[in-house]
Amino acid sequence: MSTRFRVAAPLALLLAALFGSVLLGPAPRAHAYTIGWNDVATATESSSWGTGYGPGWVALTFDTGGAPHGPIVGVLYAAGVAGEPGTDHMDVYSTHGPAASVDGPFAGGYAYGGFGGCAWAYWTGKLRADGAHHSPSCTTPPNHTTKIFCYDQAADRLCNDGVVQQSTEPEAGVWKDITAHPATIDPGGCDAWGNVGASAIYNGTAVAYQNSLGHIASGTVKVRYVTKDDHAVMALVADGALPAHMRWAFLPRTCLTPAF
Repeated sequence: MSTRFRVAAPLALLLAALFGSVLLGPAPRAHAYTIGWNDVATATESSSWGTGYGPGWVALTFDTGGAPHGPIVGVLYAAGVAGEPGTDHMDVYSTHGPAASVDGPFAGGYAYGGFGGCAWAYWTGKLRADGAHHSPSCTTPPNHTTKIFCYDQAADRLCNDGVVQQSTEPEAGVWKDITAHPATIDPGGCDAWGNVGASAIYNGTAVAYQNSLGHIASGTVKVRYVTKDDHAVMALVADGALPAHMRWAFLPRTCLTPAF
């Protein structure tokens, strides 16, 4: 074989590898979370949606007595979703489930982003391994009763009445039958938000709105709960009103009128 061909073969292989990587792009990440530092899967990596998750986001909840069972209390986002400039992370210490309402195990740990506290993420399938533990330990996810939310209906009709009725309303502080507890969006509409912060949820401090989901001009929503400070309402909105197949959002209490 001539010297010319001995040189050309390695060069050809190098060029093929170079242009192949440009055309194909970076190799996809492993489709798995880990016990440790995780980020939120992008919409390209996971486009599915369902209860508590969607393309580029995963919702958060808490423990109401031994298992993740509370309502949605916040959301983690991939970069570019809900105005998030960088991908949110969760430091996972444990898993639980799956549960009947979700596709796979919950992930328990410290949720960063606009939440900033211990929580359960609805589905490990929306998380991607990104390294070792970073945060203070959340080996025991938060255990609260739903009375962390407003249950003084005498002060605000949208608040839960605090009465436990096992067949229809088993938890004081949240409405289970949301269809029976609608609210009308006032003229001028409502801004929708993905997070109000862990402190507002667990400790009743003032809400700190983060992650804008847009403006809802009109319509009716279904109320799940009102924050303890009576400033934000977690509500189910009309399909298509929010981006990326989201249905739940925090709305300011001042833009809603009870319709029950």
